[in-house]
Amino acid sequence: MHRNSIIDKPDEEKEKVYNQIQAHYLKGKTVKLREHKGGFPAVTVDCEDIHILTDIISLEQWWGKQKQKERR
Repeated sequence: MHRNSIIDKPDEEKEKVYNQIQAHYLKGKTVKLREHKGGFPAVTVDCEDIHILTDIISLEQWWGKQKQKERR
């Protein structure tokens, strides 16, 4: 399976991908997150037709922003 690496992409681009994954998740689709064999902080995320290699740090920062939005 080919995964697009977004590790070196700007945060805005990463957030677009994370938002797409969240939209799938909210529709009941499965999201698989795994530590990448290359080591910390790389992780793989698979959901429907989205297969990415990203860093857990930006993903956690994005998740924190989502939680802040929910609290408002």
